[in-house]
Amino acid sequence: MSSIKIEIITGYDEKLIAQLVELQKKALPPHMQITEPATYYKEGLQDRNNINVIMRDRHKVIGYLLGIPQGNVYEELRHWDPEMGDDPERLYLDMIQVLPEERRNKRGLALIQTVCAEAEKRNLFKLSMHARTNTGWSKYLQNLFADIRFLRQIENWYDFGEPCDYLEATTSLNTT
Repeated sequence: MSSIKIEIITGYDEKLIAQLVELQKKALPPHMQITEPATYYKEGLQDRNNINVIMRDRHKVIGYLLGIPQGNVYEELRHWDPEMGDDPERLYLDMIQVLPEERRNKRGLALIQTVCAEAEKRNLFKLSMHARTNTGWSKYLQNLFADIRFLRQIENWYDFGEPCDYLEATTSLNTT
């Protein structure tokens, strides 16, 4: 029997924030880590318009995904991607983190599928993201899902020093 649980989270406690800060340290390279992660997670979890998905193995957080209505994050991101639209009917996948040792088990895919199901309940049927290219994540997603569309590559996304592809899809995400 699997001990993996995926849940939609609303609200937070300090223990969860500490676990998410630890997850970031292990899941992201230093140049992509958030400067004030506790504040980022608290704000993301407090906003009821966001979709926060947590994956746990027993009590340990092994994955996290933050989906934000694109209209709510557009102003912050348009500097980095001027072609990105202000679409209040689209969910933007802002953060996907999975422990490196769990990635081979398609944990990121499970997080995306969960956020898509929740987005549809909220009448959001489109999604977007800036997917890393150096890790192969963007190509993996494009090969896996029939309806995901590559629109453009941003050479230095969010000043991380590496490119990311801007992808759009519907929340149905049919696999190829």
